[in-house]
Amino acid sequence: MNGAVLSFTSLFSQCDTTYLTGNQTITFSDFMSGVYYIDGNFKIDQGVTVYVKPFTSGGCGKLEIHADNITIKGGINGDYAGFPGGIPGNGASLASSLTGHAAALTGCNSKDDAGVVSVEGGKAGAAGMGSGSGMAGTDGSAGSGPKQRCGNSNDTYGMIPGSGGAGGGGGASYGGTGTPGIAGGNGSGTHVGNNSTVSPEYAVLVGNGGAGGTTGAVYGTESGDDIEPGSGGAGAGGGGRSYDAGLAGARGGNGGGLVILEAVHELTIEGMISVNGENGSVGGHAGSGGATEKCCSDGCDDCGEANMSAGAGGGSGAGAGSGGGILLRSETASISGTLNAAGGTGGNGGNAGVGITCNYGGNIFCSSGSITTGNGQAGGKGGDGGGGRIKIFTGLCSPGQVNPVTSVLGGGNAAQGTYVHVCAASVGLETVEELRFSIYPNPAGSFVTVDLLNVTGTENKLVLTDIKGAVLLTETTTDTTVAWSLEGLNSGMYFLTIQSNGQTVATKIIKQ
Repeated sequence: MNGAVLSFTSLFSQCDTTYLTGNQTITFSDFMSGVYYIDGNFKIDQGVTVYVKPFTSGGCGKLEIHADNITIKGGINGDYAGFPGGIPGNGASLASSLTGHAAALTGCNSKDDAGVVSVEGGKAGAAGMGSGSGMAGTDGSAGSGPKQRCGNSNDTYGMIPGSGGAGGGGGASYGGTGTPGIAGGNGSGTHVGNNSTVSPEYAVLVGNGGAGGTTGAVYGTESGDDIEPGSGGAGAGGGGRSYDAGLAGARGGNGGGLVILEAVHELTIEGMISVNGENGSVGGHAGSGGATEKCCSDGCDDCGEANMSAGAGGGSGAGAGSGGGILLRSETASISGTLNAAGGTGGNGGNAGVGITCNYGGNIFCSSGSITTGNGQAGGKGGDGGGGRIKIFTGLCSPGQVNPVTSVLGGGNAAQGTYVHVCAASVGLETVEELRFSIYPNPAGSFVTVDLLNVTGTENKLVLTDIKGAVLLTETTTDTTVAWSLEGLNSGMYFLTIQSNGQTVATKIIKQ
């Protein structure tokens, strides 16, 4: 290749536009970001990976290349480079008291007086960024209960229940819909006393987990010339408080980045382009219960003289980022590599806080006894990220030449994104018109239905071919809904070509 062997390390700043003259070849792995117009050819050598500098590292999460011819033998990695995930929620740490006895949670405080102690719930994380960002959950609720009290003839133990963990972050959407976060874990107020009595002056009120955050909305179009980065999932919830403080959650997953490659003549993809969304991280672990020292001065020194506390609820996990966007445009193309724009999986919930047991063996004057408090609940999962969008625009429909391995799967239970190959007489940005359609189910079983969404009274031609280009089914109709039987076709990948209003669109159908 005649031209420069190029390192882009010092050539980008955020999403600046850079103009270069001559053929450019990337011969070693490096970071790139922004928009490049190249008067010549662009190539990434085999074994070389260009990394899209993410938003979170000072980049813009986008790599856009315009050149005469583009050849990708190596890879472009834009995983997690898109819109950032939300910050996590803090663990619960504060104890309070309407009667001025907050110190009774972990020690003796006004031992002869009745009182109440409250522990705050775990704090929710923040929403992610981007048009389809996952929404934050809500805070866990406080737990409250009575402190111990020493009596003339009978001592009563204190019982402070655990608070709730915050709800999980919602997963992000782009081409496919993410899933919501799960509610945080509930604290425990369970307590069993043997020859011991809980203080009766105040009720034991358990803290409940906060609600999970909702998912973001799908944005963009399936076959238009728009393309965007993936959105971020919401941050994880913090763990609830008991004797021990809860811990903070972790951040939401970043969305996948954005890659645009536009060649004047020919585009060749033999390597991999990946813009996957990031998995969500774990929720905050809950504080465990405990027992204070014995607070009364009589001779028994039994468990009924202590302040007991139960396990708190764990915070639910962070939402995952959605898959990003890939747009490839050229007059002719040979695409046999791998294109990935999958969503991430929601983070796991934080651990539950555990309860505690106090045993007293008794003596000649005092009966034996015990008190056991319960365990809280673990947090739930964060929401999964939806799949992204992959779009290929070429001047001619050649299924055998444009045959990438693609993944636009949603993480976990989230919806898959979209992949489309649009063919038109001219594929310049200013001339491509959108033909909107829906195919379901896809993957398909015995039947598949095609809905043409924005054509009325127009003659439409639909052709189904195998990966070698052999025509298997064809239909010309003015109907906007076409149902085909796929009986007799082997499981595998097929190509559907739709011709309408002077435009031709090709997409994949998977037969299960």
